Amino acid sequence: MKSEKYTVMFIPDDETGTRSYHISKTAIRLILSATGILIVCGLGILVYFVPKMADYTEIIDRHDQFASERLNVLELTRNLERVKQMDELVRHSLGTTLDIDERPVVSDSLTGIVSMPKTQISFIENIPSVAPIQGFVSQRSGNAGLFITKTHHGIDIVAKEGEPIMAAASGVLVFYSWTYEFGNLIILYHGDDYFTHYGHNKQNFKHQLDMVTRGEVIGLVGNTGMSSGPHLHFEVWREFVAMDPLIYFPEYRATDLTLLNE
Repeated sequence: MKSEKYTVMFIPDDETGTRSYHISKTAIRLILSATGILIVCGLGILVYFVPKMADYTEIIDRHDQFASERLNVLELTRNLERVKQMDELVRHSLGTTLDIDERPVVSDSLTGIVSMPKTQISFIENIPSVAPIQGFVSQRSGNAGLFITKTHHGIDIVAKEGEPIMAAASGVLVFYSWTYEFGNLIILYHGDDYFTHYGHNKQNFKHQLDMVTRGEVIGLVGNTGMSSGPHLHFEVWREFVAMDPLIYFPEYRATDLTLLNE
């Protein structure tokens, strides 16, 4: 019995060089079978590898999450180390008789006056609320400047050299010395885990363990340390975390020169 064949003809547009091919029914069946097998194999590969790709994506996401958590742990470790350093500073400055880890004993529930060895700090007056000087903000918290290559924990307030610097809140002076970065530096402890820093001073009027009241003059604006001109470097710390001073002194926003560059 003669096998069935199919003829496939290719006719060019100019009708020259016509070509024809004879394909048997068996060959067509083989081609269709091979095509079917390839399709089935392709579907099998997709069914097998698509879940694997989803698992790989999940692994990548978990890796990114773990990396982010590791960075958070490293940041917490650095913060803990900074807390330990600040704690040692306060303990060394105030002596072993004052333990800032313990809550002070309140002696007057109405006024909030607390008793500490040789000191009395009011919870009402310990929150920074008096602007240390009047001037223009040339550097804000968190931004780098000409002489600043690391995180800027406070603000720089430009003022005339020799202008009086006032204590932002009542407290006790825990640091009074010269530093390479901030020149003549004063650090006040206000109780309730509040600290304020005053740097680049021309002169410091107070000494170690001196008690100061809110608004009292503690020094003069200067240009000491790593400074490009007369100004006050002012920081506010709460629970060993640097706070943005503009939160406590919004009046400085009216004289913020950094806004001109935005």
